[in-house]
Amino acid sequence: MLVGNASRRWADRTCPRWMMFRCEGGEVARTLPRDTRRDWRRPRGAALVLSLLLLALLLMFAIGFLQMALTESGITTNSTRQVHAFYAAEAGLESGYRDLRTVLLGAPSPTGTQLQGIGPRSLTEPVLAAALTVSVAVQRGNPPGAEPYRTTIESGPFRGLFANVTDYAITSAASDASRGITVQLAQAVRYLRIPLFQFGAFYGRGIDFETYAGPTFTFTGRVHGDSDVYISDTSVNGLSFDSYVTATGGFYRRRKDSATTVRAGNPQVRDAGGAYRPLDFDREVKNISGDGSRAEAGGLDYWRSEAIRRFGGRVLDGAHGVQEIIPPIPALLTGQDAPPDVLAHQMIERGSGSESDALREAMMYDKADLRILDGEATNKRGESVDLTPCAEGTLSVTRFHDGRERKEMAVRELDLGKLLACGKMPANGVLYIADTGSSAAVRLVNGQELPAGGLTIASENPVYIQGNYNTRNKQAAAVMADAVTILSENWRSNGSDDKGDRPTSQRRASDTIVNAAIATGPSEESSPGAGNGEFNNVLRFLEDWSRATFTYSGSVVVLWHSQQARERWRCCGAGGDNYYDPPTRVWSYDTLFDTTQPPGTPYGVHIARGQWSGR
Repeated sequence: MLVGNASRRWADRTCPRWMMFRCEGGEVARTLPRDTRRDWRRPRGAALVLSLLLLALLLMFAIGFLQMALTESGITTNSTRQVHAFYAAEAGLESGYRDLRTVLLGAPSPTGTQLQGIGPRSLTEPVLAAALTVSVAVQRGNPPGAEPYRTTIESGPFRGLFANVTDYAITSAASDASRGITVQLAQAVRYLRIPLFQFGAFYGRGIDFETYAGPTFTFTGRVHGDSDVYISDTSVNGLSFDSYVTATGGFYRRRKDSATTVRAGNPQVRDAGGAYRPLDFDREVKNISGDGSRAEAGGLDYWRSEAIRRFGGRVLDGAHGVQEIIPPIPALLTGQDAPPDVLAHQMIERGSGSESDALREAMMYDKADLRILDGEATNKRGESVDLTPCAEGTLSVTRFHDGRERKEMAVRELDLGKLLACGKMPANGVLYIADTGSSAAVRLVNGQELPAGGLTIASENPVYIQGNYNTRNKQAAAVMADAVTILSENWRSNGSDDKGDRPTSQRRASDTIVNAAIATGPSEESSPGAGNGEFNNVLRFLEDWSRATFTYSGSVVVLWHSQQARERWRCCGAGGDNYYDPPTRVWSYDTLFDTTQPPGTPYGVHIARGQWSGR
């Protein structure tokens, strides 16, 4: 057993000072003072305190991070709910527009009850349907109560035309009550009624605009087709357009009636700066050679950009977003499954009294303040109109042969000069005349001077305009019929009333002028190998016009195919099957219609979305 210094030396060797806390039960530990041993135990209590502080600090961080996560989650949820509410409100706006459009197309002047009936569609997603409340409201007038007004369209393919406008405002709101979120959107909608006689040529749905001019043909005024447009030219003559040429369908630089693709000639169109530029491309090809023998592959992208670049927005089609202008026949507007040309023909048919209010508003028969049916004259209220004070021959019956129809027509003839002289012209300027029968037709004679304020004549029959028309004290005038045939000033002199079946060369026409808007139609659509005469022959002829000029100023509107004058177009020369030779055509749009439209002018409907806002 070691004692004294030896014991301490052994303890020093076995328990260094830095390990004394491990030798608590050893010799050295027993020789140390009691208070010194207590000092060595103190660090263990400090570690506990430090650990608790660290845990508290970590807990604070955890709570902070949890609060941050909860805040971020709330923000994310609110943001998501906000987005859901926005899209729900946008869906309500879209459904409101579609329902308003349906109402307007069925009722051009909807009642307040009809507008109040427009509401939101149900949300189909169950979670959103449970969380969101959507409301939709439509008001007439923008601001509320504002009256319809006339304005000039300032942009788009119809810029420069005037229209009668009724404004509507659609408001859609979506709310999430649990989050206190509400999104409200609003959009202006313009219901435009565009008078159709502002176009040099307007073709409706289901009837393609076609031109293939023989003699030189320069046409002024806008051209628009609600279907496709086919434009071709001969290589020796010239075809030129002085204004916009637009289509809702496609634009084709070729003949529609050709069994093979023929792209002869290059028509000219005035660009935005007023210079003529060749239309030597379309949505199919580009760089068409003058004789039509060569063309490079093009494509829709090339067409879309090149038409804008070259013509500055004056040559456009469906690829540029051009939309329809729809005549106000209810079935046409609502898209019923029926031939659009047959539906449009109702505009000139006699009424039966069973038509809807919306259809009656579109029918010329209901607009007419003088109706002559099978020789009996009445006013708009059905009261008899006495024509006996008028000179003999004011209203008469005659017959003559129509070479195109290959038959003798039973004709109700109206002498407009005599009707004007006896003061029996319709008070509102709209006259409806028609006869019953498979060969029934109407002929207008002595129409050089029309009543002040203008005159529109409509018929479900074919109509013949004989001689100069509306050439003295020119008024805003129109003729709307199943088919319209121009008989020259020389018609009676060349004996055509009695011998209309003679060879064409023996029925010489003389120069004739007609100033009137004309709504008519071809007998049928062109097909490969069989044309319908195209636009240049939509006004029909029955004489040899090869040495005569037909000067026309007006607006040609083609909304239907003929339902009564159904024989195909045929031309030209001395053969027995040919019934006319074409005139030199001096055709132009009558700028009088820019300010003054003929009485009862039909309009087309165009519904345009306007300014959009949200909060």
